Amino acid sequence: MEIQAIVDKIKEEMIRIRRHIHTHPELSHEEFETTKFVQDQLRDTSIEWQDLGLETGAVGLMHGKAGDGPVLMLRADLDALPLMEESGVEFASEKPNVMHACGHDIHTTVLIGAAKVLDRTRDEWKGTIKFVFQPSEEKAGGASELVEAGVLENPKPDHAVCLHTWPSTDAGKIGIRPGPMTAANDTFEVMVKGTGGHGAHPEKAVDPVPVAGDVVDLFQRIISRNLSPFDPAVITAGQIDGGTANNVIATEVKVSGTVRTLSQSTRDYIKKRMKEIAHHVAAASNAEAEVEFKGAGCPPVINDPHLTGQLEQSLKKHLGQENIDYLKEPSTGSEDFAYYLEQVPGLLFRLGTRDEEDSRTHLSLHNPGIVFDERAIPTGIIAMSGFAIDYLNAVH
Repeated sequence: MEIQAIVDKIKEEMIRIRRHIHTHPELSHEEFETTKFVQDQLRDTSIEWQDLGLETGAVGLMHGKAGDGPVLMLRADLDALPLMEESGVEFASEKPNVMHACGHDIHTTVLIGAAKVLDRTRDEWKGTIKFVFQPSEEKAGGASELVEAGVLENPKPDHAVCLHTWPSTDAGKIGIRPGPMTAANDTFEVMVKGTGGHGAHPEKAVDPVPVAGDVVDLFQRIISRNLSPFDPAVITAGQIDGGTANNVIATEVKVSGTVRTLSQSTRDYIKKRMKEIAHHVAAASNAEAEVEFKGAGCPPVINDPHLTGQLEQSLKKHLGQENIDYLKEPSTGSEDFAYYLEQVPGLLFRLGTRDEEDSRTHLSLHNPGIVFDERAIPTGIIAMSGFAIDYLNAVH
């Protein structure tokens, strides 16, 4: 049976599944009911669930009947965001301050639908598909925890693929690009130390406040004067904290923020320059400053060029050339799917969710008022299942 025919039969069921997940969102590492719901929806398929010892999330294997072949990993994320929904849809979240504002409910639904399609077409494809319903993408830790638990073993995937909703692309279309797709995400903290004193006598103290301002200002010089304009990066100071009273010179000021980069070399270079700038700017004012990067940070998603070419050909076959959106730019948002790609090649593609007539679908991800056009769901299922079959049956 053709993929389109199967998707037409299950389309309404998929809409109901998506709306159930949207109405009952769960935060990172709390996706207990969502995990159970996913497994319940796939109970009538041939998926063999694996126990990786994690409290939430689900990993399962499905084997084709057309012979031995490669292993393809397909991944969706389960968690929602700590936001009060303002979308106005009839199936809005029933949980206060919890909402699927990043489209993970659609990601999960698409992977459920793809599993149903692939199960009904097992006679037509070779090899093995590893379905990964991942917890905690938003809070970070989900992908790296799964890697540590052995998700990339027994069997090891040859490639890994996922999708992500994209309000800049029309519903019914798929966005693709080779190379950098999302940015590395590093969190920094700068501690500037001076000597406190009376606000009326700054000459008798070392004021860390203007030093902190100089440090933040010169960080932007890294972007404008140390990097090529063809090597985009972002340094944002999101918080500044210091001082106890308006007539007291503070003893220290803390600046924290985020750095987004699209290559490991630029990532390493910016970290080095930030430390140099903070140290020397502070020293010029008789202060001290240290830069610390919190945690390992999420690496960039770099799409495998050859695999992206395979996806392009598959999309032309199943959706038509007119429904491919060739993305000119990567996103400086981050995605922990990158942790898998540190060990196996793969790609992330965009699932268009924009409706020209509904301005709510034009809002950015993580906006409490965002709406996702549900026409994206069958498109995503066709794209993912069609690519899986084409990939598994290709000569590798």
